[in-house]
Amino acid sequence: MSILLNTATLIDNITKPSSSYCTDKSTEYIDIIIVSAPSSPSSSSYSTREDPDATPRPHPRRLTIPALTNEQLWEPWFAYPSRPQMTLHRWAEGNKSQLDMFIHNLPSSSPESLYPLFLTKCRSTLSALKVLVIGSILLIRGVNHGQQMGKILFGRVLGDRYNDLMSFYGKSSKFISRLPLCDDEEVIRKSVEEAKVLQIRANELFAYQKHEAALEHLGLAIIKLIPWDTASLSPEVAQRTGFAEIDQSLFLSIAMVSISISETLSPCHKSHLSIFGSRLYRLTKASCDYISYSPISKHHINQNSEYNDSFAETFQGKEEELAFELEKIASELAEMTPSSPSLSQENRDITSEKTIRNTRNRFEQAYCS
Repeated sequence: MSILLNTATLIDNITKPSSSYCTDKSTEYIDIIIVSAPSSPSSSSYSTREDPDATPRPHPRRLTIPALTNEQLWEPWFAYPSRPQMTLHRWAEGNKSQLDMFIHNLPSSSPESLYPLFLTKCRSTLSALKVLVIGSILLIRGVNHGQQMGKILFGRVLGDRYNDLMSFYGKSSKFISRLPLCDDEEVIRKSVEEAKVLQIRANELFAYQKHEAALEHLGLAIIKLIPWDTASLSPEVAQRTGFAEIDQSLFLSIAMVSISISETLSPCHKSHLSIFGSRLYRLTKASCDYISYSPISKHHINQNSEYNDSFAETFQGKEEELAFELEKIASELAEMTPSSPSLSQENRDITSEKTIRNTRNRFEQAYCS
C-alpha cells in the first residue's frame, strides 16, 4: 500500500473495536483489528539517457548540502545530554524548540550563510526524535526506564548499528575511492533494501494481529536507516536510493499502528494519564513530529524534470497532512486538553511559511536559479 492514499481513506480504515474492556496490568491483552499499514512504494528506477544530438541543458544552481564527515554524521546520535532529570522526551523537545525558535527568528530574506546551520539543527532534531521513537517502542516491548534503557538503546541498538554499518562501509570501500557515508549510494541503498524487508514482515504481522511484534519490526527498520536523514542527504541521493520514500513511510506506519492499538483499549487505558496510554500517545506524536520536521526539498523536486511524477506528488505535503490528522486522532484518544498556541504549532501548520519544508524552500528559491 502506498503512502499516497487519500488521508480520509486511511483514517477511516483505523477500525474501532466492537467492545472495550479493562485489563489487569499483569496480564494485559490487546485485541485489535489491523488493516494493512502503508508500505514503502517501490523505489523508482533512475537512469540517464545520452543523446549525442541533444542540446545539453544548463544545470540549475542549487544550494550545496554541507559536506559531512562520517564523524559529523554520527555525532547527533550519541549527543544525549547526560545530566540529572534528562529524558529522551526532553531531549527531543529541547531540539525541537531550538529549531522552532531559529525558524521563527529568521528574517524574510535569510542570508545563504544560515542554510548550513538550518540543516544542522534539523539533523539534531530528527536524530533525537528517531531515538525517542525507538525508545518508546522499547518501553512498549517491556524494557525498563533508566539503566536498562540506556544500555540497550545507546549500547546495543546504536552501538551495534554503528559497528555493523562501519564494518560494511569499510569492506565496500576497500578497493575503490572512499566516499563519505552521505554520498555512498551503495551503502545507503543496501540499508534501504534491508529496511524494506523488515517493513514487509511488519505488514505480515499486522495481518495476523501481532501488533507489538509488527511495531518491533518497524523499529528495526528505522534503525537500518541510521545515521541518515533528509537533512544530511542531498535531494538527489535521497531520491535515487529510495531513502526519502521509505523514511517517511515507516514513521507513518508506526503512528497508524500505535493509534490502532489505542483504539482497542478501554477508556481507563486510552488516556494519557495511564502508563500504557501515555506511551502510545508519545510514540504517535514523536512519529508525526518526525514527518513534520523532515526538510524535504520541494523546490528541487519541482525544478527537476528527471524526477517521476509519483515521487513529486509524494512530497507535496500529503504525508504532512496525514501526520497532522493522525496526531489529532491520537490526542483525542489520549484525552489531551488543547494547549495554547506555540511556535511548534505555528511551524507545523502546513499553510504557514514557517514550516520546516517551506523554510528550506525559501532558501532554495532565493539562492537557486
